[in-house]
Amino acid sequence: MTAIDWSIVLLYVVAALGIGLLFARRAAAGTAEFFVAGRSLPWYVAGTSMVATTFSSDTPLVVASMVRDQGIYANWIWWSGAIGTLVSVFFFANLWRRTRAMTEIEFISLRYDPGAAVDALRVFRALFDGVFINCIIMASVTLAMSKIIVVILGLSPAPLFHLPLFGDIGSTGLILVGLGLAAVLYTALSGLYGVVYTDLIQFALAMIGSIALAVIVFVDLSRGGGAMETLQSAPGFKPDTLKLLPEFGLDLKTTTFFILIGVGWWHQAPGAGFYLQRVLATRVERDAMLSLYWFGFCHYVLRSWPWIVVGLSSLVYFPNLADGEQAYPGMIQRFLPVGLQGIMVASLLAAFMSTLDTHMNWGSSYLVNDVYRPFLAPGRPPRHYVRAARVGMLLLVATAMAISTVLTDILSAYQYLSVVLTGVAFVMIARWYWWRINVWSEISSLLAAAAAGNALLFLLPDRPGEEWFAVRMLITVAFTMLVCVAVTLLTSRQGPTRQTVAFYERLRIHGRGWRRVRQLTDARPASGNAWDNVLACLSSIALLYSLLLGTGYLLFGDWSRFGACLALGLPCGYLAHKKIRDVLASLRAPPTG
Repeated sequence: MTAIDWSIVLLYVVAALGIGLLFARRAAAGTAEFFVAGRSLPWYVAGTSMVATTFSSDTPLVVASMVRDQGIYANWIWWSGAIGTLVSVFFFANLWRRTRAMTEIEFISLRYDPGAAVDALRVFRALFDGVFINCIIMASVTLAMSKIIVVILGLSPAPLFHLPLFGDIGSTGLILVGLGLAAVLYTALSGLYGVVYTDLIQFALAMIGSIALAVIVFVDLSRGGGAMETLQSAPGFKPDTLKLLPEFGLDLKTTTFFILIGVGWWHQAPGAGFYLQRVLATRVERDAMLSLYWFGFCHYVLRSWPWIVVGLSSLVYFPNLADGEQAYPGMIQRFLPVGLQGIMVASLLAAFMSTLDTHMNWGSSYLVNDVYRPFLAPGRPPRHYVRAARVGMLLLVATAMAISTVLTDILSAYQYLSVVLTGVAFVMIARWYWWRINVWSEISSLLAAAAAGNALLFLLPDRPGEEWFAVRMLITVAFTMLVCVAVTLLTSRQGPTRQTVAFYERLRIHGRGWRRVRQLTDARPASGNAWDNVLACLSSIALLYSLLLGTGYLLFGDWSRFGACLALGLPCGYLAHKKIRDVLASLRAPPTG
């Protein structure tokens, strides 16, 4: 890292703080401004912000490590999520925007009958999602950032001093604390405004840096006998390394693939977390849908291959790494010249800050909107709740930093969360499309998923060369579904309640699940033909995977499979374009407030 590189990093930090100051007065006006940017975001800003946040400092490290250890097809652990993203576009995004809720957790009070059980569920979900899951994610990106700093800056691991709860603090820890405080400062000043508009800068830096690194590495790899020949001669290369799909058979890899394609995306379909925060912050329903569509294209198609190319190439240049998650920062240090290295490091530091600022704002929105304001301090002035949100941000960051000192493996943390969250996904989907779902359905699902997911960690643990997390996921989903349906049928015998009817009249949702409620009202579904949504969704899924896999086959010179992807993608692209226009034309434009 030279003075030029450090200048680029410093410019980003200064720009982020400047954006925080620019929006400070507007964000302080109230919680709607602070948490959902006054519902003012156009689709391209909201969607790009989602992409930037998911490009956290840990994602390129995890992808590079997976490719090295298991092969390209290991990426289906997150590629399968593309199905959930596109299902969310056509069946959930506009409904969420129509609720005009401030947070996902607020939905509980809109959907279920008032009572102690609803209040308890709302508080629990706010603490579980907003603190527990939120802090694990922030801790994982902090761990990833520490690995990047160690490799690129070559700092001494020797501790400088010791702090209770945080343990030994070295040079790396001080840098992380400085970055975290900068993120706290501009996010506390500007709320979601600062988050999304700094994300635009981060996205540009990240794409420039990752694409430049992949191109430089690929060109260097191609010298001599060619890229493929050089890669295949690497010590860590395996027969499965370049396969985009597993070798189908009666084995664990095939089982894992089909479980991911079958149920692995469920928890993403109804929307959750910061994705939903961006959707709720858009101007109208059309922007809500297009923001997720843009995110899906950028996240899965545009960004996948630069990371994968670098991860594969690292087998040649770093064949004996003990920690595969150090491959990506090692490649940055080895290949990027002055200037570009600064852009890449700035993008990774920005990615770290982007993830922190998003999760601080999102987590504090749960704490303030769903715990503090309704139950602890109702009726206070709007600025009071903004101040409370700022305090919540500091507490969340401190908790995440403490967790990062005991977290050792990023991928394992995500696998654990995916098992439990996918188990709960059935009720999260069904509560939109089946009137019988009630508060006890959701409470029983949470308990069942937590019990099954944690029990299976001991009954079906991972072993060297055997990843059983997908099987644990499937068993957890099946068990939770049985519990949910049984509890729902037992607790909804009295028919639709007044709250259920009011919820339908407000959102006017398609589907047979609301037929009984629809017969009690004069309200018809709010948008057009539901089959247009189905066809738009299916054709978009086929188009996205054609682009994703076709790009890989093109890079590796597999012309026959590339041609097959092209032949599938062209008609699907035409159908998707036609049906998306029909779906968007049928939407009613809700108030922006």
